[in-house]
Amino acid sequence: MRILWLHQYFATPAGWGSVRTFEFGRRFVAAGHGVDVLCCAAYDPSLAGRGMVEAGGMRVHVSRTRYRPQMGFLARVASFLSFACFALWHVLRHGRKYDRIIASSSPLTMAIPALLARWVHRTPFVFEVIDVWPDAAIAAGVLRNPLLQWLAFRLEARAYRHASCIVTCSPGMTERVLRKGEDRATGWRSYNSRAGAALWERHPVARKGSLVVSGAACASRYGAKVVTIPNSCDLDVFRPDPACRAATRAALGVRDDQLVVLYTGAMGRSNAVDDMVQAAELLAGDPRIVWWFAGDGAEADKLRQVAAEFSGGNGGPGAPRTGSHAEVRVSDSCPPAERPGHRCGLLATRFFGSLPREKVVELCQAADVALVTFMHAPLFEENSPNKFFDAISAGLPVIFNRSTWLEPDIAEYGCGVVCKGAEPAGEMAARLRELADNPSLRLRMAAGARRLAKERYSRDKLAETYLEVLNR
Repeated sequence: MRILWLHQYFATPAGWGSVRTFEFGRRFVAAGHGVDVLCCAAYDPSLAGRGMVEAGGMRVHVSRTRYRPQMGFLARVASFLSFACFALWHVLRHGRKYDRIIASSSPLTMAIPALLARWVHRTPFVFEVIDVWPDAAIAAGVLRNPLLQWLAFRLEARAYRHASCIVTCSPGMTERVLRKGEDRATGWRSYNSRAGAALWERHPVARKGSLVVSGAACASRYGAKVVTIPNSCDLDVFRPDPACRAATRAALGVRDDQLVVLYTGAMGRSNAVDDMVQAAELLAGDPRIVWWFAGDGAEADKLRQVAAEFSGGNGGPGAPRTGSHAEVRVSDSCPPAERPGHRCGLLATRFFGSLPREKVVELCQAADVALVTFMHAPLFEENSPNKFFDAISAGLPVIFNRSTWLEPDIAEYGCGVVCKGAEPAGEMAARLRELADNPSLRLRMAAGARRLAKERYSRDKLAETYLEVLNR
């Protein structure tokens, strides 16, 4: 089977983006299939200027399209359209030689070349919903123009209608897509498929306790072709490594009795950076707790600013930058009136910036607990965060700042905490203090995290499920 994978944000382990496509793709190649990928180098600088390169046995065609998470709205739209044109040209020239196409959204514009291949070459495609666009863009306040929202919903509806299969990354996303099948506002026609409803009711996702889909959603026209394949755990890559843990902590000046709190990934509007800032402020003065931040985004400077303020700086150019280490003590006599909303004390932080995956592995192996934070809009309960799956692979307990579809697993395996109260930052701070006070509790949670990774979210097992979808 020849597969073309359209994924603008593709990254290899040498990059700092999600490796979902890379890890699934190389397993498809190992199973005897051919895989071509179209991408840009935005999340993997090692691909920049390469044209066409082999990675994991796949042929990767790299566009010169520029993209950065810090781009403004118009620059992002221009980037999405530029890459869509690159993909359209490839599909027009070479589309006939592929048996299957996978189009990974976001951005939603990946649907355009997939639809062209479907209509011109009759090539079936899988529409992979990594983020439910345009819903996520609207919830984050990025897509505000009513006309653009309407156009985006129409494109989404076309993609769902003409896809041979729709792959989502969480049960919540699956339910959202099914409900859209009955929503006239998105341009979908109402349709009652009893066969689709019956298939969905037998789907294991539909039987997960509180996540059971309602009858209205089960009757969706597309119930029979929506499959949930969440992000996954690379058990051999992120395995716990005591020697690496000791070496990394020693190199970064962290004692064995200190609790390292790790956050990796994007630091944008949808990532609730303010919750992390407030939790760090509340824990200032506790020398047992060290903060590591590996990532970047439009709101990363909020974290750098709080570190600078605790060191007596103004949070401007003097704030710790990428790769810097700030372990500072503010005088106990600092006037509260001059530092409103901040506490005096010790705040240990290190900012690594955007790191290649190999370096993120080392940080996960050396840390003690991972944070996962998202906006408190209901949509973000559905997210399937890579940082969660990487953390549990490494045996790290995970603290969420809000409710998540993963909560039943977290409770069953005792491997983390979900903060659902009115003050998530305060809850996060209290839980981190509890883990610092109780190392044996942290070790029990770490063991539960690794068990969850092995038993529920092995990449190898989920790759087999994905291949079954493509073969169908």
